[in-house]
Amino acid sequence: MSYDIWLEIDTGAPEDELPMVVEIGNYTSNVWPMWMEALNGVRLAEFHRAPCSEAAGPLAEAVTRMEATPAIYQAMNPENGWGNYEGALAYLRRLAEACAKHPKCRIYISH
Repeated sequence: MSYDIWLEIDTGAPEDELPMVVEIGNYTSNVWPMWMEALNGVRLAEFHRAPCSEAAGPLAEAVTRMEATPAIYQAMNPENGWGNYEGALAYLRRLAEACAKHPKCRIYISH
């Protein structure tokens, strides 16, 4: 299982016709414990449909936490080798930076 995340902006069109603004990409869900730790107990999936204007701050703080204490997160590397601290951090950073750059968008998460 994995996460696919993208940002969309509401143009007033029907929801299934909203334009995608940024494709964050796909990353394995095997690293969800790292993200949950960095997000203070919040699952990344809970950001589905969240406005970027509200999510950017908590996501940036989670990135800062992961960068400040890498050993905590490296110890959570999945035993099966699918995903790791570096990839999880890069994916979360990409999402946080995109939200900061596009505050009028919403986050969409498929997993």
